[in-house]
Amino acid sequence: MTITAYPSLENTPMKLLLSLVLILPTLLATSLYSSAAEARILVSNKPLALIAAATYPAEQIDILVPDGMSPHDYSLRPSDIGKIRQAEKILWAGDHVEPFLAKFAAEASDTEESKTEWLDATELMQEMKLYGSDPHVWLSPELAIAISERIAAWNPAVKEADIAQAKKDHQVFATELTNLVASSKAQLAPLKGSGFFVFHQAYDYWFQAIDIEQLGAFTLSPERKPGVRHIQTMRNQLQNNEVSCILSEPQFSPALINTVVNGLTINQGELDPLAGSSVLTKSAYIDWLSDMTNTLARCLKSEPK
Repeated sequence: MTITAYPSLENTPMKLLLSLVLILPTLLATSLYSSAAEARILVSNKPLALIAAATYPAEQIDILVPDGMSPHDYSLRPSDIGKIRQAEKILWAGDHVEPFLAKFAAEASDTEESKTEWLDATELMQEMKLYGSDPHVWLSPELAIAISERIAAWNPAVKEADIAQAKKDHQVFATELTNLVASSKAQLAPLKGSGFFVFHQAYDYWFQAIDIEQLGAFTLSPERKPGVRHIQTMRNQLQNNEVSCILSEPQFSPALINTVVNGLTINQGELDPLAGSSVLTKSAYIDWLSDMTNTLARCLKSEPK
């Protein structure tokens, strides 16, 4: 029997051991990611990934921010850094929404030798002169169509037929999304006189597209607590029957909403601006927005329980 002797770690300097412990996760993540299928794209959040999936193979899309976590205050893990370093193409929302990616995007733009192509959704929206105060740009149908066209051009296919299919998928996506905007307008038109509150100001672009407007939001941003005066104003609107529906979000505690409602009878529904329950398919983005419209319509139509 042959016995192989392995080097002992007993005499290894402590600093070297600590260094190995710290860099091992990143090295492992980089190795695993580089061994994956080629032509994968990295997308910062789920909603943008839904747009990408309309024209790009879903199995070749990686999402950075996990479901249930907000991109506003996300902290990168060592495995995330490995993915970013290895990615050839990255779609992200921009530094005002996802500051954790800003350094990497800046490095790529400052380095002529960079092999990573970045697509900044907010920058594209600003070029289209559509950007407003709401940073949740992925809820703009016009922007989604523009992103879809860019992603179709990223398609890894080499066969002419596959490239043509990617372009066709984009046209189908654009047509179906345009039709959804029109049908959502018609569906909600009779309900425009009913006021509703959203949890935070995240839906401006979609609501503008379908010609409906929330009466108020509990907070402009989940990271900012509303003032006492704001809460009292919303409470007064509820007491005066100005509001037919309140829409919460699955990522956040209902404590704030419960404080404002506090015993009043009011319809409630749930919207998810991060599409946490969606699965990547060609129709996922359109299905997600359609569900939002249906949820809002049900909440506004229903009699208070």
